[in-house]
Amino acid sequence: MAAAGTIIDELEQAMGRGPSGRQAETLRKVTELFLADAARYTETQVSLFDNVILRLSQAMETAVRRELAERLAPIDNAPPSVLRSLARDEAIDVARPVLRQSARLDDAFLADVAETASQAHMEAIASRSRISETVTDVLVRRGNDRVALVVAANDGAAFSSSGYDRLVARARDDDVLAECVGLRKDVPAHLFRSILDSATDAVQKRLLSSIAARHRAEVRTALAGIAGRIATATGTERADRDKVLAEVTALHRRRALGEAEMRTYAETGRFEETICALSVLCRVPPDMVERLFLGERPDPVLILARAAALSWATLQPMLKLRLNGPMAPAAAEQARESYDKLTASTAQRVLRFWQVRGQTAGS
Repeated sequence: MAAAGTIIDELEQAMGRGPSGRQAETLRKVTELFLADAARYTETQVSLFDNVILRLSQAMETAVRRELAERLAPIDNAPPSVLRSLARDEAIDVARPVLRQSARLDDAFLADVAETASQAHMEAIASRSRISETVTDVLVRRGNDRVALVVAANDGAAFSSSGYDRLVARARDDDVLAECVGLRKDVPAHLFRSILDSATDAVQKRLLSSIAARHRAEVRTALAGIAGRIATATGTERADRDKVLAEVTALHRRRALGEAEMRTYAETGRFEETICALSVLCRVPPDMVERLFLGERPDPVLILARAAALSWATLQPMLKLRLNGPMAPAAAEQARESYDKLTASTAQRVLRFWQVRGQTAGS
């Protein structure tokens, strides 16, 4: 550290004067001294550099601060106070490299910057390789359309339930954002359905075809299993389903759950009520009903509907609730022909197998 002491003595003398080329050169020398052996410095030694570089950099012009930011941003143990100062710089060219790269900035600091800084600062944060829910909550709430799009496209961004809800709500009026959110691997199934429901036909086709192209091998199993994962992801979601199931069961006991109620659920897009009602009518666990409902083919839904003695007029809007989205006319006609041929006895035999399977899974 003797060399550092020599540079710091020179720096202290320069601090008494206004900005100058010599002062900028001194800053570069101190920065180079730090970078040359950064990995070996203790936190105490880093703190010494932190104090000196911070004092000097605050008097520098934008171009010098930008250079400093670009050099320090990738360093894991870079001087923290300097980084925070650079990250809050009003000049986005200075703040951007630090906000995008620095591992020294914690979630609380990043969330605070997102709450108070410009849209350009938020866009830089939205480009980080990893972003926590705490930070994305602010970005989605306060950011403009560009910020929302950048963070939605970031595979390293994590979203809370409320953050995802807000992001999907924004996507209803933005086809590009809708497609971007829909292609995220971690988007909850019920929100994916919401995106499909509100998206234009063109976006629906691109979204579904893109998923099929990118994940064809895994989608067949993922769609079948995603319902169970979503339904059990949190206590709140489980409680919501249990509440709906209790309400539907009460209707059934009062003999008030029939064709009309099922059609209303389906036509108004009430997915949970539809699933729980089929569960009660067919005596199959709701999680199994949803897995069957979200499978690649519509056949299981046809079997459930026939076993519940539902008409095609009720089944048709139910099919639109599936994760695969609205059926093409030809596919819908084929489904209707299959439904007409499906007998109640055949549907009941398959249903009994599912009932036994459901009991075994629950034991």
